Amino acid sequence: MTISEEMALPQEMNLSQAAGQLPTVASKAPFVPKTTKECKALAKRLAYNVVTGYVEHDRGHLDKAVEAFFQVYLHLFPDVGALRCWRAAELYVQVLVKQDEIENHPGHDSEQITGDSRWADVESHLLGFAKILDIPESYAMNTMNYYRYHGVRDNRYVNYCIESDRIINGRIIGSDYWSKILGSLYILLTDCHDKHDPIGLEVGLEFARKYYEIILRARTSASPEILVVK
Repeated sequence: MTISEEMALPQEMNLSQAAGQLPTVASKAPFVPKTTKECKALAKRLAYNVVTGYVEHDRGHLDKAVEAFFQVYLHLFPDVGALRCWRAAELYVQVLVKQDEIENHPGHDSEQITGDSRWADVESHLLGFAKILDIPESYAMNTMNYYRYHGVRDNRYVNYCIESDRIINGRIIGSDYWSKILGSLYILLTDCHDKHDPIGLEVGLEFARKYYEIILRARTSASPEILVVK
């Protein structure tokens, strides 16, 4: 489920080019958008940061991955505080490292991968992540199973992915009203990530931008169900 290092990006192309020269957010304080324009601007930056986090993880630059994910959590969970968001980012990168270890274990077939005892460690990290960000504990089990089945291309990952996304966005937005649309976008993001090529990266950035725009505008609106998405 990662963009492999050997694919990475062509030497002549980097993330800034793929994102239209969009800079990362380099803030230690959360920004809470108040207008549609502000939501759109922040959504673009969060999209870039989340893609940066995955690519830097794939390249083995774990500190840069933590920084990128931290920027996402800082603005999605403004009530949590910078230190806790940083710790959440560290735990999430540990999850990515551990699930890579399981999926890439030499000689293991799909049954051995899904049955690997180390998935308990992944769930434990996710429980810590959920506790820090005040997300329901059920997020950990659903997210762990999403990674577990996605890695072996078992379609059961779809339901776990959608439920995982519903839980975390219920915490962010405070409503399940947009859960089906957001869950569907999250599946699309997963599929774009799997393409392992620059086009997949560019398309993934666009889906991520819309994904975060819906979240931010729904959170900003007093009545998320009346949000008009353009």
